[in-house]
Amino acid sequence: MQKKSIALLVCLMMFSSGCLGGSSEEYESKFHGDLVSPVKLTDDFNLLTSDNETYNFKNNTDGKVTVIAFLFTNCYDICPIVTYNMRYISESLNQSQQELIEFITITVDPWRDNATIMEEWKTRTKSNWTHLTVSNTDANSEEMKTLNKVWGDFGVGFKIEENQSETNTSGRHHPSATDYNIDHSTGTVLIDHEGNQRIWWGDFDWIIDLVKEDILTLVEEAEKP
Repeated sequence: MQKKSIALLVCLMMFSSGCLGGSSEEYESKFHGDLVSPVKLTDDFNLLTSDNETYNFKNNTDGKVTVIAFLFTNCYDICPIVTYNMRYISESLNQSQQELIEFITITVDPWRDNATIMEEWKTRTKSNWTHLTVSNTDANSEEMKTLNKVWGDFGVGFKIEENQSETNTSGRHHPSATDYNIDHSTGTVLIDHEGNQRIWWGDFDWIIDLVKEDILTLVEEAEKP
């Protein structure tokens, strides 16, 4: 009887530890960045490119691994670094890898980052991928409603700090002053070929080689039959 009890206990321990095939967390541990849990399907959206063209997310990313970063062009600390990191990875990819990966930058400051400014940023930083903004920053416009929804879907948080007054505008409303800064907490999100948000890298947590490994791991998944 005692031997049967011990055998049963061992079986239960093996089952609970994931020995029968492994748990999803163990399977996902091949990634270096933070796991998006639960995995979240990215909602489709239309925004404006720096070329003044409408960009549909689903049409341009279907079947691809997508890398999305959020920034504003008046940022002089972390935003250029993240942009450089993305450029480094993009330029290090071979042709077949590039065809399976979509890089996207989305502004968190559409009030200043119009299409022209985004194109200037793209040219200056040699970040030769899609940069997105809106043309109408009125809070009630469909474009701003879409952009706000995108920010929400990707967990973008920021506060507008107005330098010409003592009032700080928290939230995502049009700044009442022309001199302001964006205090933002954003990250780079890696999306798999089925449109699921899978991995999150904080702006200050970037390790280029590990981010690239995570991207290529998702590419490997996309290439599996």
